[in-house]
Formats: sequence, C-alpha cells, structure tokens
Amino acid sequence: MNTLRVVFAFGLIMTAGPAASDRNGALDGQTILARMEHANARRAEALAGYHVTRRYSVFEPGHPADAELVVGMDFEAPSTKTFRTIETHGVGWIERRVFRGLIAAETETAAGHKHHDSDVTAANYEPTLVGTEQRDGRDYYLVALQPKRADKYLFRGRVWIDKEDFGIARIEGEPARSPSFWIVRAPFVRDYQRIDGFWLPLQDETHTDVRFAGEYVLRIQYVDYQITHRA
Repeated sequence: MNTLRVVFAFGLIMTAGPAASDRNGALDGQTILARMEHANARRAEALAGYHVTRRYSVFEPGHPADAELVVGMDFEAPSTKTFRTIETHGVGWIERRVFRGLIAAETETAAGHKHHDSDVTAANYEPTLVGTEQRDGRDYYLVALQPKRADKYLFRGRVWIDKEDFGIARIEGEPARSPSFWIVRAPFVRDYQRIDGFWLPLQDETHTDVRFAGEYVLRIQYVDYQITHRA
C-alpha cells in the first residue's frame, strides 16, 4: 500500500486574494483555466506560509481505522514543507509505508520539478466546461480535465472552479496511470476551504482497490490553519 503515496502528489493548490470575475457571460474551458492560472500566480504572491494540523487514517469501508497519524505541517513559500509527528495509532507498517511514503512524496514534489509537472494547468490538461453548479452559497464552473500524458502525477476527472476568484474548491478523479500493478483503481475526492481568501485543503479521500486485498480508504483531514501573509 505504499504506492498510495502517488495519488496525492498533485493538486497542492494554495491560492489567495481577488481575481478577474466573469464579466462576459459563458466562458470556455481554456479561458477558465487561463484565468485560474493567472489568479493563482497573483494570489500566491500574498502567501508567506501557513501551519496546519493533519490527520491521516487508513480503514476498510464501514470499519474503524487500522492506523492513524497526526502531524503538524509548516509551509514556507514558495515550496518548503516540514512535518512534525504529534501522535500515531494502529498498525505500524501502515504508518511506516503509507503515511511516511505520502509525506516523503509530498515533500519531494513540492520542492522539485514534479510540482510543475502535476499542477492543474493548460500545460498538463485539456479542459472542457461541462456546466455550472452552486455549492455552499457560491457559484462554480464545473470543468472536465483530460491529462495530456499518462503520468502517475496527473489525473483524469473534473474540478469545481469558483466563479468569483477562480480558486479550485473541489477535485474528483482518478490517476492518469495506475501507480502500481497492485492498485486496480484509486478514485479520489479533494475538497478545499476558503480561509482569508485562500483556498486550502479541507479533506482528501481515496478509495483504493488493492489487487487480491480489497478496498481500503485513505483519508486526510486538515484543521487549525494559521496563515501568514506577505508584508
């Protein structure tokens, strides 16, 4: 199950601040993605860093968690992430091979070229607008994304992009390429929350179908953000 780590090596979207609004009615997918990229670049300039507490858990559907890990994570712009273990529970090999693998992969991706290789950008995806939707009192563009290459750091699926500030509020999809012979399917959902104008992760959930072993769920929850703005 250490191969679960690749599922979360993309989509690390940390954005903030205002962006161009939809002034001309309907937009196409390419235009929406371009505005999102422009907004992300502007908003990233306002983010100095943040601290967040994460709770990782692995469990079979309908059963208590086999293992849990709670960590504090500090992000320093533009790409430095450090982790501190707060507590662990459950099966030791899951903590060592799954949780630590996730953290190592994320640290490597944030700091290296894989960060750009996994971003939701026109360089990595072909976008198609499929509709609009209202969630929690906000209006979103619903955009289907087709990866431009079969890369384990990319996904095929759809994203919800806020109409007001072009931040990503939700991602649903599957890896563009299976990360391992042992992983049959790995559909995931990532939800973001808007804090002080920043769209930051709220919860990740991946339902992984492991060959010969069945289904396991990997869930990551994010709480207690402390955000630092640039002076």
